[in-house]
Parts: sequence; C-alpha cells; structure tokens
Amino acid sequence: MSRKKNKRLTLILLAVTALLVVTAIGLAFTIGPWKTLKKSTKPGKNASKVTTAQKEKDTSDPDETTEEQPSITATEHAVTSEESTEDTTEPESTPESSEETTTETTPEPTATPEPTPEETTAETTPEPTPEPTPEPTATPVPETSAEPDPPKSNPGSSEYYDLSGMVIVIDPGHQAHANSDQEPVAPWSDETKAKVSAGTSGVATGRPEYAVTLEIGLRMRDILESMGATVIMTRTSNDVDISNIERAQIAVDNNADVFLRLHCDASDSSSARGIGVFVCSRGDYADSQVTWGNWLGNCLEESTGSHYRGCDASTRYSGLNWCTSVPSFLLEMGFMSNSDDDWLLSDPDYQQKICQGVAHFCYKMKQR
Repeated sequence: MSRKKNKRLTLILLAVTALLVVTAIGLAFTIGPWKTLKKSTKPGKNASKVTTAQKEKDTSDPDETTEEQPSITATEHAVTSEESTEDTTEPESTPESSEETTTETTPEPTATPEPTPEETTAETTPEPTPEPTPEPTATPVPETSAEPDPPKSNPGSSEYYDLSGMVIVIDPGHQAHANSDQEPVAPWSDETKAKVSAGTSGVATGRPEYAVTLEIGLRMRDILESMGATVIMTRTSNDVDISNIERAQIAVDNNADVFLRLHCDASDSSSARGIGVFVCSRGDYADSQVTWGNWLGNCLEESTGSHYRGCDASTRYSGLNWCTSVPSFLLEMGFMSNSDDDWLLSDPDYQQKICQGVAHFCYKMKQR
C-alpha cells in the first residue's frame, strides 16, 4: 500500500512538474527573452529602414512622418506588454524630435523681414521731398534773378536775412506835438513848409499816427538788429521836437544804406487802402529810386498780403529832398481812414509782417 501511495505522489508530482514546465515554456514564448531578442533584432533592421524612410519623407513632406509614427506604436502595443512598449517607444520616439525640427524649420517663413525693404523704401520716399525746398519758395524772389539763395528760416517762423554790415536809419513819422514853424522844402527851393505836421488818426482805433509809427518802428529796429544790421532811430519816444530836415540829416550823417520813413496814409474815401512808396525824383540815386521803391512795395505786398499801389517819385517831401545822397524811402503802410487797414496797423501780427517785408527789402538792397 505504501508503494502505491508513493507512485501516486510521484505521478502527481510529475504531472504538476510537467504542467509547470509547459506553463513556463508558454510564458517564455510570450514574455520571455525570446520575444525581446526577436524584437531587438527585427526593429533594428526596420528602425534603420524606417528612419531612412522617415528622413526621406521628412525632407519631402513632414506631415506624413507624423501619421506613420502612431502606426508603429500601435503594432507594438498589440504585440508587447505595457512595460515593453514603454522601453521600446522611448527610443523610437526620437522621430518626434524630427517633427520638432520640422516645426522649427517651418518658422522659416518668418523671413517676413523681406517686407522691410518696402518699409525702408516707404521711409526713403519722404526723403526725396526735402523740406528745405519750400524755403526758397517761401522767400520772395521776384525781380532780382541775380539774388543769392534765400536765407534760412528763423526759429520764430519768420524769415531770417543776413543784414550784417548794413546801416539802416528808421524815422517813425510825426511826433506827439506838431511844429508849425517853417523850413525849406528842398536845398534847391525857396518854398517852405511846417517842420513837422500832426499826422492823422485811426477811424476805427482812434490811435494817432505818431503812436502807431513809433510802435512799428521799434519793432522793426529789434528785428533788423537781430539780423545783424546797425539800426539808428530818429526818435524813440513821442515827446520830441525833430524837424523833417533834422531827421534827414541823421541819415546823411550816418551814411545810411537805407533811410526809411514810416507813415500811415489818409484819404477822403473810406474805401482807399493799401501800401504806397514815395521817393525823391532828384539826387544821386534818381535813376534807381523808383526801381528800389518797387522792391520795397513788392516785398511788403508779399509779406502782408496788402495791395501795393505803386511808387511815386516827386520833390514834395522835405524829409526826402534833404537826403538825396543816400537811398531814401517814405513808406505809407496803410490807410488809417479805412477801418480794416486801421485795425491791421495796430495788430502785432500784421506789424510783424510789415517788419519782415522791410527786412527782405533791406536784404535785396544789400545784394544790389
């Protein structure tokens, strides 16, 4: 009986052992080294093929490489366990870096800096339109083609003219109190007239002519001096007593390049307005005085926009007749009998324009 039991136990053990062996063999074929060896050899070949193929495809179409990768990982999922897929997919995930390189390559279209030449051309186009060119047009260059290039603009938006070396005598017409004493009209005449008349006054502002002429004269002095001229005033206040001959003598004594007498006009017609220039028809510059007088009138017309009525040459004015050895001009800046002109003559902006016109005229006289 004991032997039979031993045989049965032996058989059972053999059966169990055989079962274990079969089970071990089965497991060996499924998860053992056979599979890993098989996979390690085959994917090596395939991997080289795949990588070369992928490289070819990467160069041709990057989108196809992204589609093939999931198919590789899917087959490995079906055949291997989760642990083996983790090991195998990690090395094979390297193609993903090729996708990253392709995506990094795709930014190459960011060669959009190429439009920058358009921007540079757009920026370059305004350059050919230099803004210095309007400056010559802004400076009036009517009658004298021989004039040098016009000067540059001053910071105060008005034109700057180089008047260095010039001596300019400014005579603001009239004074606070008229002097009816008589003096000769001209060195060559026995005719006499009042030394200084009272002048006129504004129909709109009520301001006297002597106050307006002095206001403009002082402003003109400052502007001309800022441009380098030496400016001499016949008077700097209203409370003076200086005859017309005495005023002319100041210009002669200083050998003035320009003697400018500032006046405001008046008329019986309230519609009369505009700028007038008067010169002496005799003297050293008799042949040129009208031409220069037109320069003055045209410069004033261009700077102020007021109408220039022309230049009149005569021997009516004692302040001009006694000053024929220097270029002398009597400037009627506007009609105080006209309300529009009257308001303008007291307007600082308009006064500035008058001074700018005179500055331009003096510059032309310097270049004559």
